Amino acid sequence: MEYAEPNYIVYVPPSLNGLNYLDQRPIARMQGLAGCTSVIPNDPYFPSQWNLNQIQAPTAWCITTGSEDVVIAIIDSGVDLDHPELEAKLWVKPGEIPDNGLDDDGNGYIDDVHGWDFVNWDNDPQDDYGHGTFVAGIAAAETDNGIGIAGFSWGAKIMPVKVIAPGVPGYAYYSDITSGICYAADNGAKIINMSFHSAAYSQALQAAVTYAHSKGCLLVAAAGDTGDDTYQYPASHAHVVSVAATGRDDEHWDLSTYNDRVDVAAPGVEILSFWEGGYGRMPSTRMATPHVSGLAALIWSVNPTLTPDEVESIIESTAVDLGDPGRDDYFGHGRIDANAAVRATPHYLQVSPTALLFLADDNTDPLQQVITNPGTSSSTWSATAGATPWLSISKPFGHTPSSITVSADKSALPKHDVYTAPITVTSTMPNSENNPQIITATFSYVPQLYRAYLPLLFVGSVH
Repeated sequence: MEYAEPNYIVYVPPSLNGLNYLDQRPIARMQGLAGCTSVIPNDPYFPSQWNLNQIQAPTAWCITTGSEDVVIAIIDSGVDLDHPELEAKLWVKPGEIPDNGLDDDGNGYIDDVHGWDFVNWDNDPQDDYGHGTFVAGIAAAETDNGIGIAGFSWGAKIMPVKVIAPGVPGYAYYSDITSGICYAADNGAKIINMSFHSAAYSQALQAAVTYAHSKGCLLVAAAGDTGDDTYQYPASHAHVVSVAATGRDDEHWDLSTYNDRVDVAAPGVEILSFWEGGYGRMPSTRMATPHVSGLAALIWSVNPTLTPDEVESIIESTAVDLGDPGRDDYFGHGRIDANAAVRATPHYLQVSPTALLFLADDNTDPLQQVITNPGTSSSTWSATAGATPWLSISKPFGHTPSSITVSADKSALPKHDVYTAPITVTSTMPNSENNPQIITATFSYVPQLYRAYLPLLFVGSVH
């Protein structure tokens, strides 16, 4: 079907305020081990991020701090690619060779290593407005790095998709937004964050949203900052999670748009993040939106097999009911609760590798091996070798990813033979899938293994 419509414009005010309301009260730092009650990062401004404590993020981090396999597309003004809180979090396009002037993967975008700039049509989605950087920091700033703030998902990668041009205020054409949504969906984003809104309905924008949803993306957008019940887009489109804003006391923010399209609420008042000029606070449903994107990233880290609709259902069903009982136009299904959401998510147990090989001879001890869980923390799984005296297994350690170490003792076995034993990896969460996992450990006594390695030790040592 063919149709024509105006190329509508979205206007995005900056609304950035200086750093204030700092709260430096000490919070006990816990480790993500069994019995964990909270995980407190060492970022100096974390005590001032009331929003993360309000939604129970530190308790949720006992289960997962977020997998690097989950990508959040920030459809916005780009991000500051060199910011110390973001540069290590940038998505890197698989198969794209940087700066060779070629479209290595044939997707129509040359050297799109870290995303795309639809404003200037180039491969440099650098933020020259500040809004996208601020949003990205809330969702997934680098965390526990001793500087600045904590991001909601420590692990999720950020895909910058620049559609908002600088101005007073910033602005974006619908044609660029639709292109950006399709780009994100085609290039591996699981979550598409849209912290902007407009009253103009667009058939083309709905088509882009529907396409991204069909590709397995969860789309999240700001309900609006109009203070009335008007429909705002893309939040009011089908297949988009519409996010309202709440304050420190779970009150409805007075400028948060309310209508029957609102799905959930999240903190959106005095939200601390950063831009090129420093750290500051911003009130808006636009700042509430990346909280939901960050939560979706945590849920997908616990179970990467979920559909977008299943992720949305978990977010909504575990939200804290506010306002009128049940769903209402001001809070939707309620204010998000990260801890309840990740614990309600069926744990899809995934570990690697699936087999371990230990080699030894008279002069060489077997090297220690590592089993890694890429999606959840050390409190969510365990491993045992049963009655296998030559194998020893550590307790899981780390947040996300988490790991165990496996050691083989050659003195516990006769020489000149091959031995195998199963290692059983089990989820400790009450609701789990793909559980347990069996990893085969093999020990092989190899005569003169030492001699096989000896020449390698002297490579480059001849003068």
